[in-house]
Amino acid sequence: MPSEAHTVAAPSLLLLLLHLSSVVPATADNGEGVPVVSTAGGKVRGTVQYTNDLPNKPVYTFKGIPYAAPPVGDLRFRAPQPAAPWEGVRDASAVGPHCPQDPGFFAFWPTKLPHNDTDEDCLTLSVETPRLEKDAKLPVLLWIHGGGLSVGVGYFVPFTSLSAHQDVVVVTFNYRIGALGFFSTGDENAPGNFGFLDQVRDSGNGLGPGEQMIRNFGGDPDLVTIFGESAGGSSVCYQVASPLSKGLFQRAISQSGGCQSIDVNPKPLERAVTLAEDLGCDVKDTAAMVDCLRKKPADDFAPAVQRMIMTLAAQGHMFAFPPVVDGAFLPAHPHELFDANQANPVDYLLGANNHEYGYIFTSYMVPGYEQGMTEDTFVMMLRMLVGRLYPGGNQDSMVAALRQVYRDDENPDDPMAILKQFTFAYGDQWYMAPTVLVANKLAGVGQRVYLYENQYGPSHLTANRPDWVGCDHADDVYIVPGMAFIDVFFRDGGLIPFSTDDKKVTLDMMAFWGNFARTG
Repeated sequence: MPSEAHTVAAPSLLLLLLHLSSVVPATADNGEGVPVVSTAGGKVRGTVQYTNDLPNKPVYTFKGIPYAAPPVGDLRFRAPQPAAPWEGVRDASAVGPHCPQDPGFFAFWPTKLPHNDTDEDCLTLSVETPRLEKDAKLPVLLWIHGGGLSVGVGYFVPFTSLSAHQDVVVVTFNYRIGALGFFSTGDENAPGNFGFLDQVRDSGNGLGPGEQMIRNFGGDPDLVTIFGESAGGSSVCYQVASPLSKGLFQRAISQSGGCQSIDVNPKPLERAVTLAEDLGCDVKDTAAMVDCLRKKPADDFAPAVQRMIMTLAAQGHMFAFPPVVDGAFLPAHPHELFDANQANPVDYLLGANNHEYGYIFTSYMVPGYEQGMTEDTFVMMLRMLVGRLYPGGNQDSMVAALRQVYRDDENPDDPMAILKQFTFAYGDQWYMAPTVLVANKLAGVGQRVYLYENQYGPSHLTANRPDWVGCDHADDVYIVPGMAFIDVFFRDGGLIPFSTDDKKVTLDMMAFWGNFARTG
């Protein structure tokens, strides 16, 4: 049965989007016609952006709009609640704080972010739209960011190009991540999946009360597409599976992430106890444990999770707090729901890059990456992988079979050839296989599914990698938003260069995504 923590909830960000009641005449003092809009919470004043190649096509942008109450204090580890209304006109020219996370993310992320500020009061969204007329009926694309459900930011770069070139409304947002988003005791005291509830949630009345807001952003409530990359792609898969998301979107796009890329944790209480003990809470009673954790500073959680990951990594686990079967958002493993034909009947586009473990992950995981990998190291990594996936199976035979499949018969002992086979094995396990599995399951029950493989990496990335590396993980994050047509800077300064080919592929890929959002 759904727990109270799941059933007593606020409108999701998508339903908030749907609540805009009217567009107020512009009152901007900069001469650019900056719009003021009335939302369910109050009026907001946006800004206007342009792409470099479409200087006469404005994209109206609204940033940092609260879509739920701050999930602090007693609201921590609960479903999102309504945002408090505000008086006057809210400045929507800047994104709000990012959700609490390991600060190492900001040193790792390659592009310059709007800021590096974090706060538990982080549930805000941003909207970019080329039109505000109620009868525009533009497709709406809701972006779910990646980051392993533990790090990441919603508005990491403007989606101005995708909005302008494809005449679509693009929404980006923060959702709770890490322990604050996915901690679970496995019972009603902290059911888990709170970050998923932030993303898209049925409040019991479907899209009904929200149609007006999408219309006043120029969008069509019958043309809503959720899309995301990596953990965002996995999130999309979970939303397709969840009964709480029924009717909230018509189409879905998963880039480099299926449900099994971040699989459910069948024993969440073990992780909950580990975290609570680390933070000094009594773990004898789950209610008391959760109450204690609600009193801890938000900044204490990310370091504690990092300490957990150090231990879990030795066992082959990458995620401290993955999704859980909670009985409400996820009544069963998503694959069971797919097999029973209980998934949301939406058009689904999903795929992966052709070398997901080619560089960005492997260069960090493998000391001496440039010199390749030894046979012993490869076998050890395969054993770790198999041990995590099949703890009760015949692991020796599985490792032997995998080593036979992932072998360069022409150069079986060459360290670089071994390294390349390792990248294929791990890329298949984390991204390609989960993607193909979901596609086959949903196509098998009659849903309309499109499966793709992306082979193109942006020129500034491929120039700095070995020539045998293909399209690596997150390469598409530079392409889909249309970065080639706006000024995007490296984290440490300098404009990111894009070639003619980059721009052509960007236009093509934006068109693929835009056409799918329009027509399925």
